[in-house]
Amino acid sequence: MSNDAELEAALRASLAERARHTPPTGPLAGRIMAEVEDLPRAGRRRHPRNDRWRTWSLPLVAAGSVAAIVGALVGVSHVRHSAHEAPAVRPSIASTPTPTMPTAPPSTVAPTTASPSPPATTSVAAVPGLTHFHVIDLTFVGDADGWALGTADCLDGSGQPCAAMVRTADGGRTWTSMKQPPANVPLPVCNDPCVQSIRFATPQIGYAFSPSALFMTTDAGRSWQRQPGGADALETLDGNALRVDTALPCSPPGCHYRVQTAQLGSPAWHAVALPGSQPNMSVGVTLSRTGSRAFVEVYGHPAGGAQDARSTLFVSTDDGASWTNRGEPCPRDVGGEVDSTALASAADGSVTLLCTPRGSQGAQYTITSTDGGATFGAPDRRALGAAPVSAFGAASASVLIASSDSTYRSTDGGQTWRRVGSLPGIVTWIGFESATVGRATDGRTVWTTRDAGLDWSAYTFG
Repeated sequence: MSNDAELEAALRASLAERARHTPPTGPLAGRIMAEVEDLPRAGRRRHPRNDRWRTWSLPLVAAGSVAAIVGALVGVSHVRHSAHEAPAVRPSIASTPTPTMPTAPPSTVAPTTASPSPPATTSVAAVPGLTHFHVIDLTFVGDADGWALGTADCLDGSGQPCAAMVRTADGGRTWTSMKQPPANVPLPVCNDPCVQSIRFATPQIGYAFSPSALFMTTDAGRSWQRQPGGADALETLDGNALRVDTALPCSPPGCHYRVQTAQLGSPAWHAVALPGSQPNMSVGVTLSRTGSRAFVEVYGHPAGGAQDARSTLFVSTDDGASWTNRGEPCPRDVGGEVDSTALASAADGSVTLLCTPRGSQGAQYTITSTDGGATFGAPDRRALGAAPVSAFGAASASVLIASSDSTYRSTDGGQTWRRVGSLPGIVTWIGFESATVGRATDGRTVWTTRDAGLDWSAYTFG
């Protein structure tokens, strides 16, 4: 039997087995509302690409109607899930749901010299052998090779969703099915072993993970081996992998995070201390990498009060071997506390934070550092308004993209914003592989830009 035939047979058998063991699912909105007191939200981050910038990936949020329910209840939050249950899908790093209101642009007056973006070119196609594929997480190595973890119709004809995985070798123009890790995905409950995120470091070496499980492949996904522990966040770059997890199982708030490092493809992980204090009411974490720099943001509970709720930024300049505690970079406002709620690093080595006033009562804004988080530029506190941000990305220190009631682009470091006409409204994640190449998605469609977010083309899974 050929390798392709073996792979197809294995895929079909795996999907059929998932169908037989898929638990019944209740209404997703009901599940979310039942668990809202636990703030079930978490984030993962992509990392872009230059000569030492090789992969990126993106977790996604649920459908807009469900996201709106969560938004009305909890607003902006970041949470690590328990080891035994997960939400329908992993939220974006901005950890804010897709808003339905307001309709007014959250920006200052855009430059009059900018011309409207043309409509996006669209391709709609089905993955051979799969129907109704929906992306849970996406990762690229360079511009051509990409993988998506998700769900598709079970192959037994039941109409139920099963775990599925697809890959592209031409930058997302076409996709084919492949063997996924031997694990469950959120449907919406995710029984152990559960994976919710995917990262590939090279076309051969990849990782699939959740806070409760970690799988690794060194043969392009033909086989997957389970590793000890799990990962709340994992990124690969510069010849090694970094993962962030907790030393002991915990349920937020109150989780304290650690960093572990390993050579690519190695099962041997080594713990590295994060210096200083973390929020006493920590509820989630972000990891992002660019060049030899790495950034870990531990988020505080927005309702935790005073300093216990403030987020903490940790910075490494040596691929995670050592770390510096930068505290909460977002400056306190005269009206009260301001919390960092999203982080994006870019190919030029910069890192940008989204700052949100406590209780979401004031206008959000961004701050950017070009010296490894040592200093941040002065913010324009009027820039983004108060609408919840569902997706946030950075192509450089100057070019930023944010999606709230619509999707907006800034070319002056967040001082002014202009609506992106070639992205249809709201997206749930934005990430850049380099200073020019980036992706955006809502779970069903993947958009690609090759000019730093000005124009976008779309591929929709049929």
